[in-house]
This record gives sequence, C-alpha cells and structure tokens, in this order.
Amino acid sequence: MDSLARAKPRWHAFGRWAALVATCVAAGGCLGPQAVSHTRIRYNEVFRSTNDQQLLLNIVRLRYADSPVFIDLPNITSQFEASGLGNYNGGYGYQFRGPTSLGFGQLSLRDTPTLSYHPREGKEIARALLTPLSAELLQVLRTGTTLEQFYLMAVKEINDVPNASLSTQLTPVAPDDNITFRYCVQLLKALRQRGAVELGIATTEESGDSSDPIPTQQVQGRDVVNAAKDSYVFRIAPGSNRATLLKREKGLVIRVRPEGRYSPEEQELTQLLRLTPGLAKYKMKSEQALEAEEDEMRTIRDTIYLNMRSVLEIAIFLSKGVCVPEEHVRHGIVPTTPGPDGRPYDWSQVTAGLFCVRAQRHRPCNAEVAVKYRGYWFYIAPDDVNSRAVLTIFEVLFSLQESDGKQLGPLLTLPLGG
Repeated sequence: MDSLARAKPRWHAFGRWAALVATCVAAGGCLGPQAVSHTRIRYNEVFRSTNDQQLLLNIVRLRYADSPVFIDLPNITSQFEASGLGNYNGGYGYQFRGPTSLGFGQLSLRDTPTLSYHPREGKEIARALLTPLSAELLQVLRTGTTLEQFYLMAVKEINDVPNASLSTQLTPVAPDDNITFRYCVQLLKALRQRGAVELGIATTEESGDSSDPIPTQQVQGRDVVNAAKDSYVFRIAPGSNRATLLKREKGLVIRVRPEGRYSPEEQELTQLLRLTPGLAKYKMKSEQALEAEEDEMRTIRDTIYLNMRSVLEIAIFLSKGVCVPEEHVRHGIVPTTPGPDGRPYDWSQVTAGLFCVRAQRHRPCNAEVAVKYRGYWFYIAPDDVNSRAVLTIFEVLFSLQESDGKQLGPLLTLPLGG
C-alpha cells in the first residue's frame, strides 16, 4: 500500500513533465502557419507606409531643388525557426526522504528576416523619370474621379492650352498659372458626371497615312490580305473607281452622346480646344509636332492632342503643393519666384484642390504620411483624400514607366537577427 502511494505522485509528476516536453516539440510544427498569420500583413503595411514616405520625401526634396533618391526593396526573406527540448528524471534518492522529480523544458523561437535594397541609379532611373507618359495611360486610370486628377498632374497642355508649364521647373524665373486649363478640365468633368461623354477605345482610320488613289482593278485579293496584316484597309469613295489605302489603329476616343452635343459645356470646351463642335467622338493622342501641324490644315478638327509630362515633371509639379515654412523662405533655403507684387509667388495655387503637403515643427498626430526634412515635419492630413489619391496615382505611374524585364543592379542585403 505504501509503495502504491509513493508511485502515484511520481507518475503524476512525470505526466506533467511529459506534457510540457510534448508541447515544446509540437510548437515547431504549428509555428509556420502562425508565423504567416502574424507577419504577412505587418510586412505588407510597413512596406506600403515606407513606400509612401519615400515618395513624399522625394517630392519635398524637389520643392527645395534637392536631388531625389529612390531605393527599392525587391526582396524580403524571413526564416522562422522553432526548437524544443525537455528532460525528466525521477525516483527515490538517498539524501532525502520520499520521491524526487527533476526536469527542465526549453522552447526556442527565432525570426530572421533578410532585406535586399536596390538603389535606382544610372540609365534605369533616368529612363523612368525623364520619358514622357503616353496618353494611353488614361485607359488604365479612367474609372472614378481620377481622370481629372490625371489631367491636372500628368498633362502639360491640351491643344496648346497650358497647365502652368513653368511649374515643372525646379527654380521658375517667373510665375505661372493654369486657370484656363483647370476650366477646361471642369467642363469635361461636368459633361462626364452627367453621362454626356465617356472615354473609350475605338478603331480609327487615319487619312494622314493614306496612299494616292489606286484604280480598283489593280487591287488584288492578296493586296487586301497583306494590307490587313499591317493594319491597313482599302476604302473606295462612293461613285469612284479608285481605292485609297488607310491606316487603321486602335486608340483613345471621347464619345459624346446626343444629349451632350451642342450643350453649353460642349460648345465652350470645343471653342477653347479649337475643336469642331457637335461631333460624335474626338480622338485623343499624345502630341506630335507633325500631326499637330497637319491637324491645323484640316477642316474638321476632331483630335485632342495631349502633351504629356514625364514622371520627374509630375513630381516637380506636385512639389509646388508643399507648404514651406516661413523661416525657410526668409533665409533663402527654398527657391522662390518673385510675384507681380514683389513678394514670393504662391505656387500652391496651381495644385489647389489636388495636392497639398503641410509643414510643422512637431511630429503630427494621425497623419496619413509624414516625413522629417530640414528640421520640419511634412505631412498629408488624414482627411485630405485628394492628396492621398494623387500620391497613389503617382506611384502607379512611376511603376508603369519602369521598363519590363530590367536587370537589377547590385543588391544591398542586410540580414537582421531576430
């Protein structure tokens, strides 16, 4: 009876230690899924916030005529390790009365992230920053209210109506404005909001790329097939026995519904852009000098030429929306442009309602994005939805401008012990 009583506590203690050791060993098997659950969203959020901070910091730098620097984070590798160890000794000793239970358990968890940084430099960054955008990007960003934001930030001029052209200079020598350009955008926005116009893709036939008239009897079937392979088509005018070879291409168009034709907004917009009013659609193209000259000689003007900015010009334009501290203006730290009254010209009016970056001495609370530069905190207010959206569009445009399949340069890899 005494031996059974002594054995019961011994086996009870052994069970507790066995459970502890089993827990340590099993922890390694469930760490993987738990690690993904607890770290993936955190890495995602930190990557997004630091990327926004880098974009905002470079915009602020450009306001001070300083060089922008971009560092990519192309690779994040994180290794999770778990190990468990346990030991138990029990029995009757000679030094003390009664049973003894000796043991220990150990659980080790380790997270080892490795971050690879890639500084953008050389031809890669120059090409991405300096190449003008294409008008076809409107097709990517044509939903929601981003069209008006895209026009204001990415278009230098529409049919010779300028969008504050001097604002894309780091140190403008004279003030500039975009009042007429903004008015054109507002007219187009009013038409779009009531469903009178829409942006779409259509196939057009370019008479500017046409051939001389060809007798129809000289056009063979194989000629039609070969022309179609190169996106050309033969057209015969009514009552004529001669065919003309026209270039066919898909491109952006603004379709005008019947209720929008000859409306006050449509007539005013076509007058400002020197277009023929009342047309069912207007083609949209990136501006080319030769095509613009040919368009001047046409009786029917149906093309909207967009002179697009580069990513760097967009960033410099957005930097005009940075509210610089008065201290920096007084000491000449930030470039200023003398206005008509002799005082520093307020460039923020060209980005008013589009993009605004505020500045203050102390770190702002609840700011959407905030960076510290030259002793001040520059930030986007949490209720400034337009500025947040513009920063997102700018990031998308920058990504689209980067060439596909580029060769990465040397990577700066930092293993961080957990």
